[in-house]
Amino acid sequence: MATIAAEISSIGIPPAQLLGFALTIAASYFSARWGSAESRKQFRKKNEDEERVAAANLIPLLMKFASDYEKKIGNLSSFVASDGREGIDEPMTGIDFDPAIHLNAARLGSQVTARAIKLAVTKTRAEQHVGDVSGFYDTNDLNRMILSFSYLLALRARYLVDMAAEKADLAMRHSEDEIERLRMPAFEYAHEIDSADETKWH
Repeated sequence: MATIAAEISSIGIPPAQLLGFALTIAASYFSARWGSAESRKQFRKKNEDEERVAAANLIPLLMKFASDYEKKIGNLSSFVASDGREGIDEPMTGIDFDPAIHLNAARLGSQVTARAIKLAVTKTRAEQHVGDVSGFYDTNDLNRMILSFSYLLALRARYLVDMAAEKADLAMRHSEDEIERLRMPAFEYAHEIDSADETKWH
């Protein structure tokens, strides 16, 4: 201790002043650490808030998209079952894909973004495929294909709703019964346009 004190004295700076310097440096260090931690905390909260806003925007759009296809399914199913006396002979086209789906999906990360893109791609492929083969199928078979594709799109949209909810840490999910109601008929013709592999574009 005597040696350290002698060295401090030889510098010409009083020990009390050196202690003040040391305390200032320590205070600055811990202040910077606390500030950095607080900034990270604020960034995480801001990111979480933005994800919840994106989910709040995205989920109703997807629910509407799924509901529009389910309405098409109801109309066409009634038409087929009643031999054209009830319901509506629905085409594959006629339902829009809102661009805001992509915008809000992108704010929820790469997995949600990829699923949203695949949903749009599947919709386009379904419409193109029905247009391409319409001259080769009789009306009943073509309507069954349209029903299958409509179920597939409604199913994919509801899967994406649950994925968005999970990403934003929301508790709501579709029940297995709701999903199963769509899953079985979705795959009757799905192989015509879909690989059933989420890592592929078709």
